[in-house]
Amino acid sequence: MKMFLILLTAVTLLLSFSANGAPPSAKGRTISDLQVIPTRVLQRSISRKFYKTLLISPVDGWVIVRANLSGTRLSGSRIIRSDMGGAYDALALQRAKEVLISANYTTDRPNLGSSILLHLLIYKIADGTMALSFAHLDEPGGDQADYYGCARLAVLKADGSWTEIKGPEGLEGKGWVIRRGMKQNLEATLKMEPKIPH
Repeated sequence: MKMFLILLTAVTLLLSFSANGAPPSAKGRTISDLQVIPTRVLQRSISRKFYKTLLISPVDGWVIVRANLSGTRLSGSRIIRSDMGGAYDALALQRAKEVLISANYTTDRPNLGSSILLHLLIYKIADGTMALSFAHLDEPGGDQADYYGCARLAVLKADGSWTEIKGPEGLEGKGWVIRRGMKQNLEATLKMEPKIPH
């Protein structure tokens, strides 16, 4: 009996620890509330008017993908945070697969790939569901670099397909050029790869 009580106590503590260790849901919170999202990067990736709207719009779900930058592509992508029962995990991984990041030159780590986080934010809107995704460097000073590009925005249609919302010109809305104070030919780096078929 004593052994049973010890086991029961251990299991209860373990379950309590697991529940408390899980990240809280993002539902109903704004990007300002979430705080770990580098809003400086997002602000450079969407229009000023849309950014102001997002600051006060409640998030319905949030998925984060961690990956490594290998050349201009992401590799080793894995989900590190998932809301809404994983319903949008596949979409987040697909977005990570399509991201392009160029010109992340550093003199202190010339041969090492950078760690990247891709955020997928889900919003409920009048037309249904909207998905916003953008990526950034996950390393010291990563949010202080200058990002040039466009976040991806899509709306879920009634038939289950996503319709892309065109944003400003810049890497077909799938990536960014990163500048760290170096003089780079931005126009040349924006043409780094051919368009990816949808």
